[in-house]
Amino acid sequence: MSDISQLMGGFNAEEYQEKPEFDNSPLPEGDYYVEIENAEIKETANKKGTGCNMKLAVLGDVHDNGHKGRKMFNWFTLQHENDMAQSIGQREFHALRLAIGKPTATDTDELIGQNLVIRVGFEKKDPTRNYIKRFMALEGYEKPDKTEAKAPAPAASAPSSAVKKNPWD
Repeated sequence: MSDISQLMGGFNAEEYQEKPEFDNSPLPEGDYYVEIENAEIKETANKKGTGCNMKLAVLGDVHDNGHKGRKMFNWFTLQHENDMAQSIGQREFHALRLAIGKPTATDTDELIGQNLVIRVGFEKKDPTRNYIKRFMALEGYEKPDKTEAKAPAPAASAPSSAVKKNPWD
């Protein structure tokens, strides 16, 4: 037999924790800061069209920065033999491009790394699944009132030389 501890530099099991359980529960309805992590063009499973498969990294809930690190996925049907499916997909994709300030983006590389706000809801047919109801620009975004939220503190004027902080930090 071979001693694998030598290969692992004196492995000590007490130094490692079990991998935390993956949380694949749906996100609560609401608005989230996100970053486009990946976007790739793919053919549909039925080979009747083409779309953009997108992965979004959640940077935080707009009220408490909760759910940071979670992922959201979205499919945009960009070309399809079904005109309605194509129209809906192109309209949603255009809304995303407007939200990131790149309405004429033609390459997925232009999308990756961009930040925006998404409004998340639940699918009607399957309330255990999220879907993105709306794409919104960070610039000019105002948080909706949250009934549990405390009364806002009076706004202090920031010096003009202050570094602008991301809302999810």
